[in-house]
Amino acid sequence: MGRIPHSALRTPHSAMLIVSEEHPENFGPLTQTRATFELRYGALCPLDRALQVTPEVALRVRPELEEYLRAKTGLPVNEDIEGEPFPGLPAKTPWEILSRSDAHIAADFHDWAKRHTNGRDQALMNGAHLIGDKRDVFIGRGSVVQPGSVLDASGGPIILAERVQVKWSQIVGPVFVGAGSVVDGARLRSGSSLGPNCKVGGEVSASIFQSRVNKAHEGFVGHSWAGRWVNFGALATTSNLKNTYGTIRFQRDCATTVDTGSQFLGSLIGDHTKIGIGQLLTTGANIGAGCSVFGGGVSPKYVPSFSWGGLEGWSEHRLEDCLKTVHGTLGRRNAVLRSESEAVLRAVFDATQTERKAFLLG
Repeated sequence: MGRIPHSALRTPHSAMLIVSEEHPENFGPLTQTRATFELRYGALCPLDRALQVTPEVALRVRPELEEYLRAKTGLPVNEDIEGEPFPGLPAKTPWEILSRSDAHIAADFHDWAKRHTNGRDQALMNGAHLIGDKRDVFIGRGSVVQPGSVLDASGGPIILAERVQVKWSQIVGPVFVGAGSVVDGARLRSGSSLGPNCKVGGEVSASIFQSRVNKAHEGFVGHSWAGRWVNFGALATTSNLKNTYGTIRFQRDCATTVDTGSQFLGSLIGDHTKIGIGQLLTTGANIGAGCSVFGGGVSPKYVPSFSWGGLEGWSEHRLEDCLKTVHGTLGRRNAVLRSESEAVLRAVFDATQTERKAFLLG
């Protein structure tokens, strides 16, 4: 569905907006644990965009996500309610969205600045540098850009939401950094959109992190999309360009590959997956939710959800062991895994058993 400007949808008496899923099968591991309208592009996801127009929003989703979304949002889910359909994602595939990520961020800049009038450029400490027009940089309340950092807005705008810390880093716009995130010793390249509470070091280019992604060390992530609570170990690296410069194929499952038509595509990585130190992910990698990938070398192009292993072999990541790690990871950040979210993970484990068995028998 095409994108409609927010202003075109604002009326004094807005009707109920209906936000529906679109093509969840195209987004690999990212939509195993969430609806497509929770996937971010630019500065926001479609659901947040709808809620900026009116609180009168109803949701249409797959049955397995009903309880999770009802508990998370408090909105009507799959109820018999009439309303106006609201635009979803700007394209049908993740590689199309990633290829236009810089444009999506740039398109959101002025609306973000209007809605968040607490931005200030004084947050640049002495010794921090701004390249370009300061009007193309938004720095939210409580955010700080420390000495030695460079904000380069000459090629596009930069949005730092509230309570962002930038330490000894280079940010080349268009870039969006969500609230509470830490950018430390990083090179954030054009088209990078980081959700709330991410920790980023090393190099990130034209990639989307949903939220709570930890990539604190050196390593390259390019044209990739990571779900929540994904962890990249030191020097973990994604390939986003083939040696032949040809178009990249994405492996949807054990039996199906798709020619993306894109020259650049890194990895799609599901929620709660850990990528070990020095791990190399090939172009167009599909790494499911709840995986632990380690041991170095190049990982397979397709790793089903709840897989455990690497070069020395693979096994099933036992559900209860995975959930124990999830609870521990969230606890370190003073967060709690809601029962509805745990139920979604359990459902994903069950739904991917056949794929996992085929992968392990390989």
